[in-house]
Amino acid sequence: MKSHNPTAQELGQLETLFPDDAVAARARADAAGAFQAVNGFWNAVYSGPHLTPRMKELVLLALHASSSALNADAIRRHAQRALVAGASKDDVFDVLVTIIPLANHPLYTGIPVLLDELQKAGRAQDAEIPPMSPAVQSIREDFIQRRGYWTAMRDTIGRLMPTYFAAFINACMEPWRSGSLSPAERELLYIAIDCSISHTYEPGMRMHIQNALRYGATRDQILEVFQLAALLGIEGYLLGAVAIDADPRAPAR
Repeated sequence: MKSHNPTAQELGQLETLFPDDAVAARARADAAGAFQAVNGFWNAVYSGPHLTPRMKELVLLALHASSSALNADAIRRHAQRALVAGASKDDVFDVLVTIIPLANHPLYTGIPVLLDELQKAGRAQDAEIPPMSPAVQSIREDFIQRRGYWTAMRDTIGRLMPTYFAAFINACMEPWRSGSLSPAERELLYIAIDCSISHTYEPGMRMHIQNALRYGATRDQILEVFQLAALLGIEGYLLGAVAIDADPRAPAR
């Protein structure tokens, strides 16, 4: 029984998503109709002509490694497949740092709720937002100059939590300073994680679609990103098929 090490030409085959050729074969034998249906869905999306296999794998890596998903098996799988598809290790690390800002999104909801509840609790002084410090202002201006946009809630975060804000923006900006991906590719990753079933975030999706178009991404590339995000729907099938195969109580085959 050997582990599956697909070539770049084989990446579009559903069998290559399983950890072992034999596991894929048994999944097909156990439920042929299910296998064919999932295979058809995978092939229809993966065969899209508008993104390269390299970029498809980087998008899939971003989807599974994002803080709203964190699927260890799929992270390992798509990091390895990205390298097979022609991505560099720098590309992979670029993806892994690019998606960090997703975990900041709860602050956009949490801070207004906190300020509102402080007011209701009669603690209006605690609900006051301090002035923006020169250091935060400098970080803000640098971000706008480099990235071309800003969100108002980041001003609030910077004024309330300047130490967190500085470290967060530094992490956000690192891929843009030293990463290997193009600006359009990085914006496609942001679109992917903001349109995923595990984190459907319309304000971010809309903003990053605007940015991606500005950097030269096409409508069809963005539509392909949406379809890749929908492939999260087959992950339960893949993990479940592997779990069933590994269950010692399963009948011998």
